[in-house]
Amino acid sequence: MRLVRISEASRSLSCSEKHVRTMIRAGQWPYYKLGKKGLRVDVEEIKSLGRLIAEGEQERQKGK
Repeated sequence: MRLVRISEASRSLSCSEKHVRTMIRAGQWPYYKLGKKGLRVDVEEIKSLGRLIAEGEQERQKGK
């Protein structure tokens, strides 16, 4: 597990910092709180969630 700041996560995930914060606020992406203000995310964990969602969609499409 490698925890990174929101800014680094946004670069790794090719999205805006605002999008990362929105996904965290919506409960869609996991995060870790460090101290009072520090938020960190594990980019690999988020990417694996994306793969699981994509696989689920593929299975759902096959079942139609």
